[in-house]
Amino acid sequence: MADVEIPTGEGRKEEKQVGILIAVIAVLMAIIGALGNNAADDMIVGEIKSSNGFAWYQAKRQREHLNDLELRRIAIELTDSPSPARKAALDTFAAELRGKNQEYRTENEAIRRTAQEDGVAARIAGEQNDAFDHAEILLQVAVVLCSLTLLTQIRGFLVTGMVVALGGLLLGGRAYLQKPPAPTQNPPAATR
Repeated sequence: MADVEIPTGEGRKEEKQVGILIAVIAVLMAIIGALGNNAADDMIVGEIKSSNGFAWYQAKRQREHLNDLELRRIAIELTDSPSPARKAALDTFAAELRGKNQEYRTENEAIRRTAQEDGVAARIAGEQNDAFDHAEILLQVAVVLCSLTLLTQIRGFLVTGMVVALGGLLLGGRAYLQKPPAPTQNPPAATR
């Protein structure tokens, strides 16, 4: 029994301080993890909104193109000397199509701009997510290093753990402050 050491009260205060530091780092790690999850959700939502916006833009461009084809057909039909009533009907229809195409062009610019902004916001959210993930990894490493201090009583692990935790916090703070640009305006209501 001479080989068994009985722990003494020495170092208990320091161990408690290291334990509290580990707990604080773990809480910060949970916060950064939650921010990373939110950024991932924002990235997905932004990509979906951007994709939907560009699909809407393309649909309106196709409608405009079909109207242009119809305007060409009307122009050809008007070369055959139609009756005055038919000519008036074709002219009215052509004017409606031109008006609709102008409406599509105006709406499409706003739709395209919004879709691009959503794409930029998604890219920034993706970058934030990556930075939060890296920050969380650094904080996990910091917890392990600080825990090694309790097991080995080597103070170098504590110092290294604190430096790594600081790096994780700086990376997480930088990601948090990186905000997507504010949208300029919402697109007009869809017309069918």
